[in-house]
Amino acid sequence: MASPRRSKQARRLLLLPVITLGLGLLLFVSSVASASPAPQTTETPFATVTPTFDLSRLDAPVTADPPGQIDRGAIHYWGVCMACHGDYGQGLIPEWREAFTEDRDCWQSDCHGPDHPPEGFEMKKDNLAPPIAGPGKLASYSNAFELYQYIYETMPWWNPGSITREEAWALANYVLKLNGTRPEGLTLTTTNGYAVPVHRTVSLPGKEWPGVLVLAGVLVFAAVGMVLQAASKQTAGTAVLPKPNFIHHLHPPSIPMFQSRFRYTLGAGGISVFLCLVLLVTGILEMFFYIPSAEHAATSIEVITTLVPFGNLIRNLHYWSAQLLVIVMTVHLLRVVLTGAYAKPRRFNFLLGLALLVCILLLNFTGYVLRWDEGIRWALVVGTNLLKTIPWIGEGVYQFVMGGPEAGPAALTRFYAWHIFGLTISVAILVGWHAFRVRRDGGIAVPPPTKRVDKSRITRFELVRREVLAMVITGIVLLLISVLIPAPIEQPLQETSLAASDSRAPWFFLWVQQLLKYGDPFIWGVLVPLLVVLGLGLIPYALPRAMSEDLGRWFPRGNRIAQVLVVLIILVITILTALANLPIFK
Repeated sequence: MASPRRSKQARRLLLLPVITLGLGLLLFVSSVASASPAPQTTETPFATVTPTFDLSRLDAPVTADPPGQIDRGAIHYWGVCMACHGDYGQGLIPEWREAFTEDRDCWQSDCHGPDHPPEGFEMKKDNLAPPIAGPGKLASYSNAFELYQYIYETMPWWNPGSITREEAWALANYVLKLNGTRPEGLTLTTTNGYAVPVHRTVSLPGKEWPGVLVLAGVLVFAAVGMVLQAASKQTAGTAVLPKPNFIHHLHPPSIPMFQSRFRYTLGAGGISVFLCLVLLVTGILEMFFYIPSAEHAATSIEVITTLVPFGNLIRNLHYWSAQLLVIVMTVHLLRVVLTGAYAKPRRFNFLLGLALLVCILLLNFTGYVLRWDEGIRWALVVGTNLLKTIPWIGEGVYQFVMGGPEAGPAALTRFYAWHIFGLTISVAILVGWHAFRVRRDGGIAVPPPTKRVDKSRITRFELVRREVLAMVITGIVLLLISVLIPAPIEQPLQETSLAASDSRAPWFFLWVQQLLKYGDPFIWGVLVPLLVVLGLGLIPYALPRAMSEDLGRWFPRGNRIAQVLVVLIILVITILTALANLPIFK
């Protein structure tokens, strides 16, 4: 058992840490009290909330110099639209309204309340500016043109219609960027707006110029190579002829050298065949993307031009080869008449060539309508209504051609069928028939052998080489035109505008449009053109022909009447076309 002395010592040892802990707590409390500020006599203030809005979001956008369309759209959006629609198209959400501090409640502010100043406008709390970017937004618009049209006609809220078309296109481009659907590097225009969707991203094809340069280089080197090859053969003298291939067999074994010169033939026949082949190939390529419906025809052409790789080049080649074909075939007709090369036994082949020219004009006309844009209204309305003016059978012919009693969506399907099948097949048959008759009728028109001054001849190999050289040069010219001058396209045709006729005819029928201003549409729009074709067709049968010894050269004496008649017809058509292009007659 422990003694009382030891128990007393144990209690003292237990008190020692307690006293030490107490002193430590006392020192800590006194140090905290001395570090705290003295109590204030005023009221304790409320805690201040630190602003979280980044004011740099209100800064002007950084743009290129000079600014492009997307830069102009960003500047205009920042200056006019951003206050209501947000810096990234989020609309007037609470987070964005924090940028206006005391005016965050727009419907109560000085500018947008019921007592707004004259330059302001009232904004309702339940009708704030909606978001314009993000999933599900802009659901009312399917393409960039519809978005542009809405912006141009209704924006801004307080002054609708006050922005220019260029500003509207720039804003539409910037809104697409906010939604992440803008094709990088695209400048929106009337000709591509329908092709650019609002709700999905499309990518632009690569630049066409590398492919164009390669194609142009191939054509140039081919032309130079053929010229050098011909020069080397002339230097080396006559060599053993190779075996003719299929193309060679389409030509006679030899033809007179004098009449094979380019300044006599102009190469018009071979160039016409080449342009027909270009039309066929490019037309087939376009068929993969063209949609023959009133709702999508013009849009699909814009897609071909804007979004399909090399689509713009293919369409331009198709368009310009068709225009050049009309010119070259007209020159070919003139050459035949002015050299007297239509006399028997070539009279029927002259008619085949004339029918071929008419079919090419109709093929151009139907292809023109297939654009189904605002530029084809004359052809669709006025041009086709000429059929109704034909006595007794006009209505029936019109419905057979148009597919209905009036111009409308059914006409597009019918014109597509005419263009792809009816006329194309007819042209193919006539081209083959015409070429066959050229061989059967003795080839190029020349004097009888006993009356020829120069009896030298060239082989079919040389003839094919010259034809290919002419085609290559034509290809270079066609490629150059297609790169520099785009084929026309306007905004899609609206059904409400079908009755309007203030547009112009295609250039090869402008003379008919000008004739319609002089009187009765049947006489001037149907009868006169038919008489022109009939008059040309009767030349080999009704007018004196050139003497056989005068064949093979320009302007033989025997058929001067035919020469004057054809020149007058071409001259009158040219004058009427020029008059239709003068501002006073437009």
